[in-house]
Amino acid sequence: METKKLKKKKIIILILVLLIILIGGVLAGWFFLNQRKQNTQQQPPALSGMGEDVISASGLTSVGMTEEIYELDFLETELYVEESYLSTGDEVEAGRAVFKVSKETLEEARKELTNAVTEADLLYRQGKLDYETGKLEAQSTYETAVLQQKYAQAEYNNSVVEAAKTVEDLEAQVEEARELAEEYQASVTEDYYRAYYKVDELYQTYYDHFNYLMEVYEKWDIETLSSLYGNSVSSLSTSSSGAQAGEQPGMASAKGGSDSEQKLSVYNLFDELVQTEADAYVEAKENYEKAKAKAQAGLDQANSRLAELEAELVLARTDYEKSLITCETDYQTTLAESANAQTVYDTTLQSLEEAFTELEETKEEAAENLTLFEETIGDGYFYTKSAGTIVMNLIRSDSYLSGETMIVAYSNPETVTIAASVGQSDIASIEVGDSAFVVISEYGSYEGTVTGINPVTQAQSRSSVTYQVTVSLTGDISTLESNLTAYVYFGMTQEMIQMQEEMPEEMPEEMPEGMPEGIPDGIPEGMPGEMPEGMQMPAEGERKMGGAGE
Repeated sequence: METKKLKKKKIIILILVLLIILIGGVLAGWFFLNQRKQNTQQQPPALSGMGEDVISASGLTSVGMTEEIYELDFLETELYVEESYLSTGDEVEAGRAVFKVSKETLEEARKELTNAVTEADLLYRQGKLDYETGKLEAQSTYETAVLQQKYAQAEYNNSVVEAAKTVEDLEAQVEEARELAEEYQASVTEDYYRAYYKVDELYQTYYDHFNYLMEVYEKWDIETLSSLYGNSVSSLSTSSSGAQAGEQPGMASAKGGSDSEQKLSVYNLFDELVQTEADAYVEAKENYEKAKAKAQAGLDQANSRLAELEAELVLARTDYEKSLITCETDYQTTLAESANAQTVYDTTLQSLEEAFTELEETKEEAAENLTLFEETIGDGYFYTKSAGTIVMNLIRSDSYLSGETMIVAYSNPETVTIAASVGQSDIASIEVGDSAFVVISEYGSYEGTVTGINPVTQAQSRSSVTYQVTVSLTGDISTLESNLTAYVYFGMTQEMIQMQEEMPEEMPEEMPEGMPEGIPDGIPEGMPGEMPEGMQMPAEGERKMGGAGE
């Protein structure tokens, strides 16, 4: 009996030893994986589809800080602060009043700046007069110094211009006279006015209608009809009406007279038309003959005028060539005189322009100072420019503002930056303004821009030299906090970024080499249901890959 108890006790002890070994192995494996993952986290994980030129780095996030500066350092008047409204820890929105200044000092400051604007404007006006006067004096000095040269130049220019103008005017007159002569010649040679007055067309119309009228005259025997009825249409109409009324039914000639009346009436109308056409033809022929005679006279006159102008043009061109030779000789003789006159003039003019520009800038600065004053504290209050939490307020009630002073500092959640450490071999490939792709675990991916590069290394080891690169994030960053680990990738193309953003957010983690495919969550079958006193199983989170430190 005791032997069985002893044997049973040995089995229990053996099982406990095996259990302790198993638990120790699990804890050792968990510790090894945790250390390995922590060491791996120091280097950004490789992304799918990354090119060879992509540079990876890691760093921590930092929520931005905003400082409000009192930038009216040009103001000599000290503004008296009556009230200060904010304290450390206050949550503020954009446009929140920070402090209020007294009305008296505000008006005194406004008067100071207004007077400065007025004074600067007066100085500018006076300076403009001085500038214009100085330019005239410099011009006069220059012209006096190079009088002989200017005279030769003026004579040369005037002679050339006058001679050229004479030639140009004569060339234009010759061209006009030639065009007029050609027009007269064409009208005479091509018998232009005959077509213009439609002489042949009117004659042909008259001729055709006259011949047709003669044919009608013979065919209808107009001579006999005229002797019987005369040329009065009204009498023929009356006779026709009487016949139709049946007053003399025995007169057969009255009935036949209706057709004769119509023929005679048509003939008379057609005869009038032919006569009108004859008159039109005669008038057109007379006008044609007058115009043709006038064109011939104009042609003779235009040819005569053209010959005169061509002779004058030849003489003018000869005078022009002589003027060029004479003026060029005189100009070249005096060209070398007053060699330094241009240099003196340019130097004087530059000095005047610099003095005037300085007055102009002073005027603009005075106006800008007044505008900045009104925008900053024109109504007596100083306001925050964005939202955040106040971390520092340096303005107190019953104090004076002077010079450039920081008013308040507050956190600005609208700005998140990452201070990434980049190796010495990669820093030369990164410039301010470059784009970057950022991955923050459990928060997602973001796009950013390089806004700063510290040229001084932050590393303390000579074997591992790194430089700090500041990356500002864009997009929805409202959920981000400070001190989050971020992985930054430089040099990625837009296609690479789009591919990474379209990939699933959670990827299954691969088991490290050498780890069992599964670790039992409970106690193996056949082992005691209770752990020995003083021993505990690892927590569920600690048994997973990465451990509690993940």
